Amino acid sequence: MKPKSNKIQIPSFDETTVIGINTSLPDYKLAYNVNNALAIDLARHDDLVFEGTPFAFFYYTAGENYNVYNLVSLSSRERVLYPFKPRIDYLLLIQNTLSPERQMAIMRSLRQAEGIVHAFIMEKDKNLRFVLETIAECEQQMINKKKKQTDINTVRQQMREQEEEVAQLRAQS
Repeated sequence: MKPKSNKIQIPSFDETTVIGINTSLPDYKLAYNVNNALAIDLARHDDLVFEGTPFAFFYYTAGENYNVYNLVSLSSRERVLYPFKPRIDYLLLIQNTLSPERQMAIMRSLRQAEGIVHAFIMEKDKNLRFVLETIAECEQQMINKKKKQTDINTVRQQMREQEEEVAQLRAQS
């Protein structure tokens, strides 16, 4: 029998489009404007926490086999997650393949959105990989937390239904 291999799973970002955004808008206004520009529904989730510092984290998915969107602030009051040059205030990550036409339509919409000074597609180099891995970890934690809450809510609902059945049986006796 072959011994098990303990390899670390490194996420692939080949099918992720990374857009750098410069703006002076606060995170909630930028998310609102991005939602309007792209007809999506980014919602704020638990902040991405890196070395004890929180960074705003927004998430949207239309479901399985569709694009997943993350909007992440790269700065907080205390520090900057990563000092990109030129300066970037937010990253918009779009997971799953985009056609060149769709990519251009997204860029056109973002550049016309209110409050966005500049938006550009970033090259995925080694400097960006660190940030993408941190964001991927945060997203996975958020998904796991949602699953756990769903499981707990399902169990609670089942318990309520059982209690109602017992109460009905007692009332009939």
